[in-house]
Amino acid sequence: MSKRHRLNNYITREFEVYIDDINSRGWGRGEIEDEGRRVPVEVRGAFPGDRVRVVGRHIEDSRVQCGIVEFLEKKYPRIEIGCPHACVRCDKDTGCGGCTLRELSYETQCDVKQGILERLLAKSGVKTPVSPILPCLTQDFYRNKMELSFGPDGADELGTGLHPSGFKYEVIQMKYCDTFSEIIAELAQKTTAWAKALGVRHYVFKENSGFLRLLTLREGKRTGARMVILTTSGEDALDVHGEMWPAERVVMDYAEKVLGTLSQKVDTFYWTAVTTQKGHVTRNDDHLMFGPAVLRERMLMPDEAHALEYEILPRAFFQPNTLQAERLYQVVLNQAAPYMTPEMPMLDLYCGTGTIALSFARYGHRAIAVDIEKQAIENARENARKNGLEDRIEFYAGDTADILKQLLDADANFGDYLMVVDPPRRGLLPPAYRQILRIQLKTIIYVSCNPESLAEDLRRFEDDGYDVVNIQPVDMLPQTAHLETVATLRRRG
Repeated sequence: MSKRHRLNNYITREFEVYIDDINSRGWGRGEIEDEGRRVPVEVRGAFPGDRVRVVGRHIEDSRVQCGIVEFLEKKYPRIEIGCPHACVRCDKDTGCGGCTLRELSYETQCDVKQGILERLLAKSGVKTPVSPILPCLTQDFYRNKMELSFGPDGADELGTGLHPSGFKYEVIQMKYCDTFSEIIAELAQKTTAWAKALGVRHYVFKENSGFLRLLTLREGKRTGARMVILTTSGEDALDVHGEMWPAERVVMDYAEKVLGTLSQKVDTFYWTAVTTQKGHVTRNDDHLMFGPAVLRERMLMPDEAHALEYEILPRAFFQPNTLQAERLYQVVLNQAAPYMTPEMPMLDLYCGTGTIALSFARYGHRAIAVDIEKQAIENARENARKNGLEDRIEFYAGDTADILKQLLDADANFGDYLMVVDPPRRGLLPPAYRQILRIQLKTIIYVSCNPESLAEDLRRFEDDGYDVVNIQPVDMLPQTAHLETVATLRRRG
């Protein structure tokens, strides 16, 4: 009998489980023992320390995902949920998977995140004490980017919003969201009304038909600038009440009827047409419909004297919480400070739009920055120029392992550098890790968005001659299970 078939035996069955962990989405995790087997389960709405009676719903990633029948024991008190979309899926307007910790007070959220990080580190054998989590200064309207989808709203009507947890195509028509900006719900509702009035259909992936795919809003929290990106299919013309309209006319109508009537101004509007054809590479055509080509944002590092100016392209990555990102990067600078001289250069791996390298350059250090995304490097170069720091930073676009190997094989000497690595969620892949070890750096600052991969990588570094001397968690996204962590490593001997 296959493992999945065995797990299917738990669907519709009720059983008790103790929750001892949460996953990256904020769902409680635990195990049940049944006939000598340990069966992993996930439960939305349950948190570490809870004991619950659940019912099996479906299987995902070799775990039984369950619904709560009743709480037998709650470790943490719950608070009232203010968002109508945030509760567990019960009708077409509920089940948003974004704010899975919203039932807990903010202080409790931080305690839960700290506990998860400490347990993962202990499990991997890392014994360095974890500093108290650095909380977010504000828990409302903190995000600077939100991407909404188009799709059926659960009642066979078009909706604009986020996907319910566990649903790939259906969306919740957004009526409220206090994590991004007050304008987001207004934009979503006016967009839906406009689409229904014109009869514009949402894109259907299985059929490769329809027009509306995604709606993205970016906002400069320091500047107040706003950028909207409407992503559509590559259809050339649409039937609007019996008349064929060119796609550009439809988009311009959207700009006038929706963006032109919002209660807050939109500065930049992009239309991105995505052409998908079987056997061909997907093509993204960006059309600037009005406004500046970039979103302008500022970060204080930590004050006006060390402020950084950013120009963000529509698809470029930027930390989603500007104000807390300032604190995150200040932690990086503070942890590096005891080990740096004024002349010491630094390596910034997985640099994105170059924020960390720019932060060090602002304080007088030379830097080398590497990222695999060419657009991110182009954006980073422009940000360096914008801040008058282009002479202090060398940028390389390419795979981290390949770039480091090329530089090291060319006899580049990085022994006196400080390194900052900020890898994706999966952590450091073996090829990049091997090249980092070749350098024999004295100090490495590791910035992580995933406690699980962080714990594994810190264990590897300890096995290969490094001591973990500082671990500082930073809460970036309140109401969610997401956690950033900054760890400092020093080479022994």
